[in-house]
Amino acid sequence: MEWSDFRVLLALSRAGSIAAAARELRVDNSTISRRLAALEEALGAKLLIRGGREFSWTCEGRTAIEAAETMEGAVACAQRAVRAAKVEVEGSVRVSVAPAFAQPLLRLLIPELRAQHPALRVELSGTHTRADLAKGDADIALRMARPEEPDLVARRAFDCGWAVYASPGYLAARGCPGGYDALAEHELILYATVMHNAPPMRWMEDHKGAAHVASRMDSLETACQFAQAGGGIAVLPAFVAEGNPELRRVFPDCVAGNTGFIVYHDSLRETARVRVVADALLGFFRSHEASFAGTGAPLP
Repeated sequence: MEWSDFRVLLALSRAGSIAAAARELRVDNSTISRRLAALEEALGAKLLIRGGREFSWTCEGRTAIEAAETMEGAVACAQRAVRAAKVEVEGSVRVSVAPAFAQPLLRLLIPELRAQHPALRVELSGTHTRADLAKGDADIALRMARPEEPDLVARRAFDCGWAVYASPGYLAARGCPGGYDALAEHELILYATVMHNAPPMRWMEDHKGAAHVASRMDSLETACQFAQAGGGIAVLPAFVAEGNPELRRVFPDCVAGNTGFIVYHDSLRETARVRVVADALLGFFRSHEASFAGTGAPLP
């Protein structure tokens, strides 16, 4: 069964004749007869009784007309919903980010978005699990590398600077290394091998020399906490560590970096609520560009 055959059925019931139905659908009479025959064959029942130019509906025919009217209503409802989604900023938008980004977004961006668009709901998920946008795991994702999938839209948002940090207590006890080569004389906090796909997380591997590895961490959050506790020296994103009274930058400049992209599926490009949230995310990161790059003041 095809929806187009049910449209023929509706046109026949409303127009009252094959010729009038053909004019309404802008097809010839034979097309109407052929489509009707196909629908009767698919349903396995006669839908109307022909009597010259006139016809009457069978019981099965009247049942099929009711079903066609229901289908027509559903199609019209879907069309209205899709058209509304393109112009109305309402409903929910699911955004997937790494945990480190969740707190500043919840604090600095989401309240502003809520005030500007009261009917918009932003569902922020801070997780290390990569959201599959093609499968609908999220509407928008923040990724720290340009995606390779051809059906994803990627908009460059910011550069993220990473620097070397340690706690004031650690530096007071062990001294501050005078250069990268001196790191070999310190306790170092490294990242697990599975995290080395992000270049900043493997920077210390090239400079550790014969240093004692204090620990290997499988998350940015635990590495930061261990450094705060005086466990050693770690490479951390500047926006996470700057302004933290329990951390001090060891070297003045950032030692590594990566680029953040706002990513969403191409099918959502024209959806108003997704476009508004994507634009807001871009605006947020660009307005705090120096903070994320590690060259400016900490985030407020």
